Amino acid sequence: MSSLPTIYSTTETTLKTEAPSNPTGSRGTEFFVLFMKNHPHATGLLKTYITTNNTSSLNITSSRNLNQTMKHQIDRNITFTSYTNISFPFDLAVHELTTEYKAVIIRSTELSTVTLFDADRSSTNDGTLVIPTNKLSTNYLVSTIKGYDFGFDFENQFAIGILHNKTQLNIKFNIGDNESLVVHGQLFSSGNVCSHTFGELETLQVSHKGDLTGTYITSNKPVAVFSGTECNKFLSYTTCSHMLSQLPPIDQFDNEYIIPPFYDNSGTFIQVVSPFHSNVNTITGNSTSRYHLNDQEHKNITVTTDNVTIVKSERPVMVTGYAMGSQFHDPYMTVIPGINQYLDYYKIVVPDQYRDNYLCVIIPTGSSNNLHINQLSIGQFNTVYQRAVDSSGKTFNVRTFRVQEGVYTLKTTDREPFGLIVYGHRTDDGYGFAGNFVLP
Repeated sequence: MSSLPTIYSTTETTLKTEAPSNPTGSRGTEFFVLFMKNHPHATGLLKTYITTNNTSSLNITSSRNLNQTMKHQIDRNITFTSYTNISFPFDLAVHELTTEYKAVIIRSTELSTVTLFDADRSSTNDGTLVIPTNKLSTNYLVSTIKGYDFGFDFENQFAIGILHNKTQLNIKFNIGDNESLVVHGQLFSSGNVCSHTFGELETLQVSHKGDLTGTYITSNKPVAVFSGTECNKFLSYTTCSHMLSQLPPIDQFDNEYIIPPFYDNSGTFIQVVSPFHSNVNTITGNSTSRYHLNDQEHKNITVTTDNVTIVKSERPVMVTGYAMGSQFHDPYMTVIPGINQYLDYYKIVVPDQYRDNYLCVIIPTGSSNNLHINQLSIGQFNTVYQRAVDSSGKTFNVRTFRVQEGVYTLKTTDREPFGLIVYGHRTDDGYGFAGNFVLP
């Protein structure tokens, strides 16, 4: 039997029924959480970090159809101030190609930010921001990678979580190398559509060794979608690493992105995924490329310099970024925030047990001196990378700070929105997540 979840909080209480209104971006009062399959040797607890500005009451619930022993370990009401760290049993992670009831709903009485880290194992971990349920929708595109062929059958994967009963789900597959897969006993190839009706808090993970990018997911009610790899890598001299991120729905996409390099990595792998016909411009340093993407098509870009990349599209697209790793740590992924998804305030947790941790901000140059981290000027933090880039008539300062573990509040005194990407490294591992990747 798995051990009970670890909870760092103050007291237990009954959840209040009222909740704040007008959530902003990734801050909300209800979150749908699921954990994807990790490396076969992964062990340990599944972690969720929750931050808020005030004392907040949480209600954590799972499906009535979940194994009752596990449900007893998950469901609870608690109160916390500022932030809390909640751990779930490892067996809550979903399995591939089977329907399960492994979702968790977290409700808060105060606006909160939620991030998750799946499996407390030192060499295969990653994290993601969790989108509040009011930002979830009915249309998604998947982002995964081909990766490096190193002789093991670790798979790319995406997982879908169902919020409501009688949700009709349709998956139009796009599978690399003309491969096929089996779901619910039926064989599917690229272009085929899998349709099925699901109940509340059901989950389904689809896995395949081929690239699943461009798989198109639609539903008649809002769902949550997570994507990544069981374990993969870009370089021959690194070990494979688990990678994941929750994905924004198509109605939350942006059309302009500034993609910083991931500090102390061999390169950045960028994927531009388009739901529509669109012309796209990509600028890296002094190099500019123009290309056209069709419906549900994608473009892969590898940047091996320390230049910033700018992606501008006629119509909204999704951009994901993969740190390619180095001889000292392994790769990880995150959804990149678009410039119209920037916020003027973030409160996040930098996890412990990592050798190096970084906060990367993308901010209009005129507001750089108005940015404060934990109420301190940015000049008091160790800057390891800085570059100025022009986009949309503005000059942006892209700046990366090395920081220690802990809780960080970032805000601009002039209320100017800015982008935030958080990431970190340790031997044979890395993690990354964005401060926000949905529209405010």
